[in-house]
Amino acid sequence: MDGCRRAGRRVCLTYLLSFLLLSAFFYYLMAYNSRNNRGIKRLREDVDDISHMLRQQQMDSKDAQISDRFHCLGGEPKGSGGGSGKCDNRDVSAYVDSLFKRKIGHLMDDVYNLKKQVSKGECSARTASSSQKTEPVSVAKARINYASEDLGARIIDVKARPIGGTNIIKKLLGLDFSANPPVNMLRPGLSPGACFGFNGSRATVTLHLAKTIVVETLTLTHVAREMTPDLCVKSAPKDFDVYGLPTDNSKRQLLGQWTFDNAANRRTQSYSVHNAHLFRNLVLAFNSNHGANSTCIYHVEVFGRLQ
Repeated sequence: MDGCRRAGRRVCLTYLLSFLLLSAFFYYLMAYNSRNNRGIKRLREDVDDISHMLRQQQMDSKDAQISDRFHCLGGEPKGSGGGSGKCDNRDVSAYVDSLFKRKIGHLMDDVYNLKKQVSKGECSARTASSSQKTEPVSVAKARINYASEDLGARIIDVKARPIGGTNIIKKLLGLDFSANPPVNMLRPGLSPGACFGFNGSRATVTLHLAKTIVVETLTLTHVAREMTPDLCVKSAPKDFDVYGLPTDNSKRQLLGQWTFDNAANRRTQSYSVHNAHLFRNLVLAFNSNHGANSTCIYHVEVFGRLQ
């Protein structure tokens, strides 16, 4: 009888643990689906705002400039007079073309940038009509971000305190940072809250780059205060160190100790690295923030050269 009771208890305990694990898994799926639904809703609202903005610009512009501005926003050359230049917003069409190729999490950011350019940018029709020649525009050399998730970079180790706390079930399912995962550092999105968030101001993250490179520049970006609900960016990181892990597993090397000064007009800040060694793994040690109880790391970029 005792053996049957013990066996029955083990069966009940197994069923209970299975139920808890399945409940946690379905809860995570529902929460993820809810975030996607909110993102799609915001995408629809932003597209409606852009359409309204374009219609308003057409109504308010003069009769002689309506057609020019409309074609200019589409990236077409101006057809009146002797001018042969193009408008300043040629990259708007590039944004539209790449908009639907990105992930759902990036769509809101692309639409926000597009709306910002449409609202602030104006065509150079009036200035081009008075000028005789168009000066050539210098194009900056493209740089490869070897810390991009799309290129294969990934987070291989994290030491930090999750914002929502942790327990055995979250650890087993890998959901300690489900709301603000560390991989957000490798994504270009700057939507409020789409960051690597952790309690306190100290964390250590080991980053596996897309290629083994000589690191030349590291860039850190934080969201602007105007994009946050409480108009506060005190959660931005402050002092941080970056180490390189050599490919031969020798002692790690310090690449730099820097400070993100959280200036309103410099949301993206770059730091030069003076080290000629090759690295595939980097260790980012965040030591402080600007006064908040938690810290948010939005976007980290690593530039360098292959050897």
